[in-house]
Amino acid sequence: MVFILIVFQLVTGVFLAFYYVPDAAGTPAPAYTSVNFIMNSVYLGWLVRGVHFWGANLLIVMVVVHMARVFWTGSYRAPRELNWMVGVVMLFLVLVFSLTGYLLPWDTKAYWATSVTIKIAGSVPQIPIPNGPVIDIGGWTKQLLQGGPVLGPGTLQRFFTIHVFLLPAVILLLMFVHFKLIRQHGISEPL
Repeated sequence: MVFILIVFQLVTGVFLAFYYVPDAAGTPAPAYTSVNFIMNSVYLGWLVRGVHFWGANLLIVMVVVHMARVFWTGSYRAPRELNWMVGVVMLFLVLVFSLTGYLLPWDTKAYWATSVTIKIAGSVPQIPIPNGPVIDIGGWTKQLLQGGPVLGPGTLQRFFTIHVFLLPAVILLLMFVHFKLIRQHGISEPL
């Protein structure tokens, strides 16, 4: 079920990318107007976006249910520990997918949610190195995600790139590893 939902997300995401403009400059922002165009002018655009939105929410629920089942049945135990860890990383990536996708409409709710997210990322404490410099991981992460000194077009472009290019590549690679490990170890039997 999770695999089918991921395929639906990829297919609907490709269709949405045909019309989406990842640009936050201007009032209203082209990103916002492109989402509005998809919803109101593209034939069945409202349906494709709805399937993508609700599919993302259902995907989170189904991954959590899958992880709970694996935990409940003890399928994470030897020799499947690596597969469990791959699954945990995939759960984290699905959550990051949802977070990065939440910003893309660039409406008021998305803007402020992104502002809070970046502030949380920026609150990671500094790491002092003995007899060396202080590493400001929070400040570096905030600057990286923000794409500049303020929240704006650079931020949207960064999140779009992460959402559309980086995360799908990583999750497809991890799905390949996950399925390969399942083939190697077989399906676990319930306790």
